[in-house]
Amino acid sequence: MVKRNKSAPHGGNRCGLHTSTAGGLVEMLGRARVLGEDAAQIFVKSNRQWRMGKLANEEGAGFVLGKREMNLWVCAHAGYLVNTAGQGEIRKKSILSLSEEIRRAELLELEAVVVHCGSRGDRSSAHAVSRAVEGFAEALERSGTGRIRLALENSAGQGSCLAGGIEEWGELIRGLPANRRAACLDTAHAFAAGFDLRTNEGRERLFDAMERWVGWDSLVVVHANDSKTECGSQVDRHEHLGHGKIGARGLRAFLADRRLNGIPRIGELPPGEREDRENLAFLRGCSGAS
Repeated sequence: MVKRNKSAPHGGNRCGLHTSTAGGLVEMLGRARVLGEDAAQIFVKSNRQWRMGKLANEEGAGFVLGKREMNLWVCAHAGYLVNTAGQGEIRKKSILSLSEEIRRAELLELEAVVVHCGSRGDRSSAHAVSRAVEGFAEALERSGTGRIRLALENSAGQGSCLAGGIEEWGELIRGLPANRRAACLDTAHAFAAGFDLRTNEGRERLFDAMERWVGWDSLVVVHANDSKTECGSQVDRHEHLGHGKIGARGLRAFLADRRLNGIPRIGELPPGEREDRENLAFLRGCSGAS
């Protein structure tokens, strides 16, 4: 049985973008309202610093109230420095930073925290997966939360990144506590990792691998991104929807698949007011939304 998120207010699937919090969380809601988003992703802290800034009670409360009134689905993306498979101070800082982000996400009533699975370095895959899972579990415990799910994201397989293969990605996800585990599927990463989303065969190969190793119950969000690089390149470079190597036809066919019904779609794409509107229009056109 596939667990799905509540449907979009106007029908179809929820669609949105990674949305800036510049000027504060309430400003972010204003941007989402102007764009007409019914889903969004945010950073709850600087994505390239360890430090977590303070959040005023009024700002947090205003965000929660505004989000409820808008019926806006929001997830967070953890900072890019997090690597719970790392060593020494990097691992310690990763666990502490992630625990703080989970705690803030729960305070803000977000749906999940998306996080990259990290890097194995020069260690074996089995050792790195074990270390990563232990670190994720420790971050969840340290956070003192009980609801937020940790959505582990597939990678493009670049360098020594974990989760380039679906089997390894699934192993990481299954290592988390059952009530806290989740998955985030990135289309550009899957394409760069060798799944050719331009073809029926490539899409079915990805869906079959997802069903076998990850499970549909775990999938809580799709990062809908086109790719600047070719299939199998193992290079993570996002492009505006329909303008990359996957292309409009492949992305539409993938996102229209019934197995993704009810899963919010979030674009993580180069900024620009016109481009934001075009990317959202593309997503809505793939989602059955009016």
